Amino acid sequence: MASHRPVTLRKEPSQRRSKDLVDIIVKATTRVLLKEGYEGCTTNRVAEVAGVSIGSVYQYFPNKESLVVRVMERHQEKLFAAMSEHLATLQDATLEQAAKTLVRAMLDAHRVEPRLHRVLREQVPRIGALKALHERYSAYEPMVTAWLETHRDQLGPSEPGVATWVLIAAVDGVLGRVLVDRPGWLEQEQLAQELERLIVAYLRGARA
Repeated sequence: MASHRPVTLRKEPSQRRSKDLVDIIVKATTRVLLKEGYEGCTTNRVAEVAGVSIGSVYQYFPNKESLVVRVMERHQEKLFAAMSEHLATLQDATLEQAAKTLVRAMLDAHRVEPRLHRVLREQVPRIGALKALHERYSAYEPMVTAWLETHRDQLGPSEPGVATWVLIAAVDGVLGRVLVDRPGWLEQEQLAQELERLIVAYLRGARA
């Protein structure tokens, strides 16, 4: 059953020394998640791997979930950075260029710490703030919607916001399966091309 304990930090570190301590603890949490999974990730185990006292962990993190939230926040920031670099060029793209841009952006995001991405995706329950945190992964949707709005008269979907969600959910669903079943495919050009065809067919076919 999902826990409803608080998942926020007790306090944000302000001094360099305390920031370094939090960084050590978060990196240790990541290592534990990768090696032992979510179930094996306990505050005691994180303290042991970090080489700090359990009191140092509890000074900033009230529970296991708050540790995982901080790991997810950092991971999501890296995902968004990887995608934003591509999507910044989207606005003036043709349909084919836009499909390629979106696919390359999402592929690059899934290539960021793929082992951690898989653990977070498969094992971390939607507890407390985790559901809202996961939604940050969709922070780039307005960029795609803006492109669809600009080209609305040329495309099939009548509601750009819904079309954006469908496109991203479809590609993310495929890439999520790839991470689990065929991680080597992330580097294959054929996968990117098939996803591009999927997007173009959806946006053109819906108009017909």
